[in-house]
Amino acid sequence: MSGTPSHQLSHEQLAVLWPADRLLQLLEQALIAWGVEELKQTIEIRWNQRLRTTIGRANLLLMVLELNPTLLARNPEGVPHVLIHEAAHLVARYKYGPRIAPHGSQWKSLMLAAGESPRATHSFDTTGLRNRRRRAGRQPTKRKWIWW
Repeated sequence: MSGTPSHQLSHEQLAVLWPADRLLQLLEQALIAWGVEELKQTIEIRWNQRLRTTIGRANLLLMVLELNPTLLARNPEGVPHVLIHEAAHLVARYKYGPRIAPHGSQWKSLMLAAGESPRATHSFDTTGLRNRRRRAGRQPTKRKWIWW
């Protein structure tokens, strides 16, 4: 995964390059490597256009993987890594429970078992993408120290 885009695709081109059946096949291969094939019917994969600079997200309670089509259209070669990265979060929680570190040893071992780097951050170009929105009417507050 490089920090500069190889070529820019539209969201439609990305969906053609990475159709649902191809994403599910990639997910299934990882699940087999992790010994949890039974999760194939449970995990859902979605493209989420509301993600800005986050390349992917795992909803642990709903068992949903969300991928950022805007960032991945800039870096389509990153789809497999991002999909496996997010799936590893779901599987780590499934296998080891909710009290594990998000990028801890259990997650890292799953990434390595799937043949992926256990790197937890991306270096994709996010130029022109907005950062998080601030909620209307809320201003940053100064911390006040209270001494008892």
